[in-house]
Amino acid sequence: MCLSNLSNCELIALASTVSIAISEGKSDEEIELLAAFFTALGDNLAIMALGNTN
Repeated sequence: MCLSNLSNCELIALASTVSIAISEGKSDEEIELLAAFFTALGDNLAIMALGNTN
């Protein structure tokens, strides 16, 4: 599956499904840690997408 071939609605549905699957059986603290990790991951990917500005 190539993410770029999915529509916006399909991406939202996929993200929701994955987040539900990942959170199953986890404590609130574990879910908070995962949320922070994936936020940092996304931020770093966005910075990398900007390229080298030097």
